[in-house]
Amino acid sequence: MTQKRLLYLTLIIATLTIGVVIGTIVSGGVKATGEQQKAATLVIPDPVSLSNAFSQIAANLDPAVVNINTEATVENPLRGRNNQRDRNNLDPFDFFDFFGGTPDQPDRKARNLGTGFIVDKAGYIITNHHVVEKATKIMVRLDDKSEHQAKLIGSDAETDLAVVKIDVSRDLPVARLGNSDAVKVGDWVLAIGSPFSLDHTVTAGIISAKGRENIAGTSNQFQSFLQTDAAINPGNSGGPLVNMAGEVIGINTAIISETRQSAGLGFALPSNTAAKVYNQIVMSGKVTRGGIGVGYREDAALCRAFGLKSDCGVVVQNVLPGGPAAKAGIQPGDVITEINGTKITSGSVLLDVVANASVGTTLRAKINREGKEQSVSLAVVDRAEVVSGRASNDVPDNNDQGETTQARLGIRVQPITPDLQRQLKLDSTDGVLVSAVDSGGVGEDAGLARGMIITRIVAGNQRVDVRNVDDFRRAEKLLKSGTDVAFMVMQRDPNTNRYQSGFLAVTIP
Repeated sequence: MTQKRLLYLTLIIATLTIGVVIGTIVSGGVKATGEQQKAATLVIPDPVSLSNAFSQIAANLDPAVVNINTEATVENPLRGRNNQRDRNNLDPFDFFDFFGGTPDQPDRKARNLGTGFIVDKAGYIITNHHVVEKATKIMVRLDDKSEHQAKLIGSDAETDLAVVKIDVSRDLPVARLGNSDAVKVGDWVLAIGSPFSLDHTVTAGIISAKGRENIAGTSNQFQSFLQTDAAINPGNSGGPLVNMAGEVIGINTAIISETRQSAGLGFALPSNTAAKVYNQIVMSGKVTRGGIGVGYREDAALCRAFGLKSDCGVVVQNVLPGGPAAKAGIQPGDVITEINGTKITSGSVLLDVVANASVGTTLRAKINREGKEQSVSLAVVDRAEVVSGRASNDVPDNNDQGETTQARLGIRVQPITPDLQRQLKLDSTDGVLVSAVDSGGVGEDAGLARGMIITRIVAGNQRVDVRNVDDFRRAEKLLKSGTDVAFMVMQRDPNTNRYQSGFLAVTIP
């Protein structure tokens, strides 16, 4: 009996012990969970700090921001149009004609509004080229409301930048330029300017993109913009785009909008570009850029067609006769891969290296020609002297000179007969003339157009020099689905009436 009681007592004690242990574990787990919930508590930041930063930056920079008003003379477009035929052919949006003007009316005054900012205490001001373009009078209004007539020091249409100067009897407040290369997408910025004549308006936003080119259909090789959603409107042109350190990292230049008002897409020229242009203007009154006399194309399919990597460099399209590249022996089809130790990965890199080189200096370049690397020396000349004209693809209407052949590429080609050679003023009968291009075809995708002359077809390591239609047909057999193909074509330069060579590329579907 006593043994049974001891057994029961032992079981009860064991049961209680197990219960205590389980309870301890459960309690500890609940406590740990509670501690984790406490650690994950979110803290709401002080809403005042960012607002204070904006207001402090605006207060510091405002005195250096100026309002710019310009005056220009617009000629009466009706002057000299004394007959009804001339008036019937007038643009319906012509200002004078719309308001019932006559050829006897005087020229009118056109006014333009913009913004600028002081960068030198002696009164040097940066603004946009389009703000002061053709201006006969430039007036600058300072933060203290005083007005001063400004002198144009120099202007650069390529970057849409201008420098004007006012003479005052005191040192002026200056805006400090920052390094635009350090700007990142998502950074806060302020735009300061005179939208709709409202002086010293401040708007806030972020950098929404970098390296924007070909804005609103315009193409300028020297413009690569910072994009911002800070509100920019007419009148903001030439004003500063400012980072949170109070430094100017961009010059507000353009917007994209269907209403000419802010749609959240504003564009500013980077300060690093502006500084280079400004320094040249204040030193010489103009901007001089280096050139080597080549036209080029960057195209991944074109690189692959030459049997190279997609980022092989830039392919030389044409070479200016007598220019530095021609004297160095560079030919259409050569791939420029390096200049003075800088890898040429895109056309913008090539342009930057060459344009920033001083006229008269020599550049050392590496080129790839049919898989073989060569080194050449290039003398830098003034780019204004070597910029080539636009191409023309005019073809004679009486295009019955020889048989027309339908090609698999969605184009029609024909041989260049002696008569056609004389008519087109060609040096030889080599090549085939593109007489038609089918809509939606491979040829159209490549950029082939009526009037071009195909002289070579390259696919991978295979190259066919096209001297006649038979050569063209032979080359076509190399073009299988997925093949990257390059066409060497000739097209006429309307300025010299000579044919220039270039390359077009496409991947065969």
